[in-house]
Amino acid sequence: MKLSNFDLKSPVLALLMCLFASLAAFSADSAAVADKAAVNEAYEYRIERREKRWMRLMPNLYTLQFAGGIGMVSLGQGWDYGSSDQWETHLLLGYLPKRYGWHHYWTLTLKEIYVPWRFRLGGNWCVKPFFVSLSVNSILHGDFWVSEPDRYPNGYYGFSSKIRFHLGIGQRFSFYIPEHDRYLGRKLSVYYEISTCDLYVRQKVLSGSIPLRDIITLGVGIIYTI
Repeated sequence: MKLSNFDLKSPVLALLMCLFASLAAFSADSAAVADKAAVNEAYEYRIERREKRWMRLMPNLYTLQFAGGIGMVSLGQGWDYGSSDQWETHLLLGYLPKRYGWHHYWTLTLKEIYVPWRFRLGGNWCVKPFFVSLSVNSILHGDFWVSEPDRYPNGYYGFSSKIRFHLGIGQRFSFYIPEHDRYLGRKLSVYYEISTCDLYVRQKVLSGSIPLRDIITLGVGIIYTI
């Protein structure tokens, strides 16, 4: 019996239809995989960006300072930032021991530092020949006040005994720890800072006989950078 042309082509037609169906399914699966990959990539990007924001909030500077008008000893942490880490913010808790029958005091200092230049020396050493700092310091005790108490005549003092503003300049020397010796940090710095505060400047203006050395304070410290 002779088969018709349709009967001869029907298996080929069926095979082609199956092939087209497979290609369509494969294309749909590929598109779904691509869409899923794009969604996953966007998700990973958002997570990475969020982690970077959180990492920036973590302090990477730890400071120990002696003297400097904010306490006999101060300990705190901070952050560096900027295109070349030229800006720093430090939060310090200071301690002033008991003297002359007075109480001992705790102080809190918020310090902003700007470092315009830095130069690498031989080996792993670096010098920052100049930095400027602006600080707000407060004594954490009820003996001191922000607004003048009622027991004093209006304008008797004319300033707050609790809040002081400090302006300072200094230098810093840093040693970069070799990578194979790093455990927790990457840099150790020592510095000195010469500063004064608004109250001392006020006293100098009101009484020019006060020696300049009496309104200047010297602080030295160590900064550990992780």
